[in-house]
Amino acid sequence: MSSDNSRYFDDQLTRAYDQTAQALLTAAAQNDNGAQGHSERVTEHCLEVGKRLGLTRDELIDLRYAASLHDIGKIGVSRSIVNKPGRLSEDEFAAMKLHTVIGIRILDRIDGLQGAIPMIKHHHERWDGDGYPDGLEGEAIPLGARIIAVAEAYDILTSTVPWRNPLAKTDATEELMICAGEQFDSHIVGVFVDYIREAERDQSAA
Repeated sequence: MSSDNSRYFDDQLTRAYDQTAQALLTAAAQNDNGAQGHSERVTEHCLEVGKRLGLTRDELIDLRYAASLHDIGKIGVSRSIVNKPGRLSEDEFAAMKLHTVIGIRILDRIDGLQGAIPMIKHHHERWDGDGYPDGLEGEAIPLGARIIAVAEAYDILTSTVPWRNPLAKTDATEELMICAGEQFDSHIVGVFVDYIREAERDQSAA
């Protein structure tokens, strides 16, 4: 196969996987009122951090799929739980936690998304080992999952949710720094906070 044909084939496959990911995200949005906008913002944040961490093109592609589909497993969780205002009961939270493993079951047979699966499965692990589903600790957690964890937390903190008003960006980044080394990878938090502050300076200068 010529290099031009190979590139065309790769482009076609990438386009097909992109369309598959978008279709899945659209389906998820039917069950989770805030899914689509949340996933788009988390993806943008993750890619900016990934570039700053020096990830390769292929690693960034896997990260993009993982970030956009990190909550895809919520398709398999009751809509009343996913969209419940306020705190979940213990049973409801146990059901919600299953979205990480439901997600990998959904994606398991899609070849082009295999690199995203470990990140999706483990994006709710904690640096201190108190997360789920497997209680991974520190660098045993896939790097992409650690990036998604920080980006997702920031987006939730700065978004309007049923139980509280959004935090200001400065307050949200302070909250991330407080949780660094316990819930989140400290290095990733540092890179993420620098990126947010840089974006804020660029907006102010515009």
